[in-house]
Amino acid sequence: MTNGILPEPPEGSELARWTNDGQRYERANIVTFVHPDQKYSLAVDVDDPVYGYLIRLWTVDEDGRDERIGQTVIDDCDLALQVTCEMAAAADDLAAVHCKPSLGPDTVYREDVDRSELDAPDEWDDGEAWEEALEDAFEEAGIPRSKGTLTTKTIDGRDYYYLQWREGEKVTSQYVAPVNPR
Repeated sequence: MTNGILPEPPEGSELARWTNDGQRYERANIVTFVHPDQKYSLAVDVDDPVYGYLIRLWTVDEDGRDERIGQTVIDDCDLALQVTCEMAAAADDLAAVHCKPSLGPDTVYREDVDRSELDAPDEWDDGEAWEEALEDAFEEAGIPRSKGTLTTKTIDGRDYYYLQWREGEKVTSQYVAPVNPR
């Protein structure tokens, strides 16, 4: 059965187990998956409060209180399903390293999420030059701005910024600029 928010999870995935042995329910623009032992829940909100798929993983204590342990925003349905499957599979590991409340806001609002702008690093005095280098990298990579993650790599003792993103099982990189433009 295909539905309006996310397709059915792949057979054999942990998310499929949650769907078959736990619960899956939809209302309006949200689909929720509940772990069979009710230890975790995953909520996927579509287009509200952000544009795209807001995926949140919660741990549920004995009193039924939820605490968010993971969250991300994805702009593609297939990728959102993949990430939701990965979060379900990693729930125990994420909960094991989660020793304090999440550092982000409890609620994400559309006006707070502008994936098109990343602040220029401190080493870059010229924000326009940084934005141009970043735009060129996204264009060269051929990916939407919401997909890439900015990382640094050290090559021959110098640090460089790269975009990284996943294409299936492979992590792909695209050069952006040196960390220190001088």
